[in-house]
Amino acid sequence: MQTLSDMRRSRFNYKYLIAVLLFVVALAYESLGTIYPYLTPLLGVGFYYWIKNRDIKENYLYLLLFFCYTIYFEIDRSTILFSFILLALIYRYFIEKSLEESVECNICLKIIFVIYAYVGYYILNQFLALVFNLHPFEMNFTYLAYIITDIIIVVLFL
Repeated sequence: MQTLSDMRRSRFNYKYLIAVLLFVVALAYESLGTIYPYLTPLLGVGFYYWIKNRDIKENYLYLLLFFCYTIYFEIDRSTILFSFILLALIYRYFIEKSLEESVECNICLKIIFVIYAYVGYYILNQFLALVFNLHPFEMNFTYLAYIITDIIIVVLFL
């Protein structure tokens, strides 16, 4: 005969455990990205995920961990700290409404989001480097490979 304690379901929420494990995997992936430069940092994928899920309250933990990942990325790659968060805020308050109203093609919008994430990040870092008198951020063909890879991931899988 079963007791009542055996019949209860486990109410443990695995959402937070999965989020933390994904964050640890992302940090390991970024560390490997510094060793193998052709591993994309997935900034375009994360930016697209942020755009599509920023109003859903259940995904706030994932979005917070994504921005922590971008801070780790900026520290690891020696770029200007918090510049990706500044880029996201610029998009949110100045570009979002006009862009999403003017472009109706969903695939075109995905491509624009990824290109904005990388090219906007590059331009913003160049501007901030000029303002703070730092070394400019270099763009080479691996950066173009990052853009193309993230476009393929976002269009095909998200």
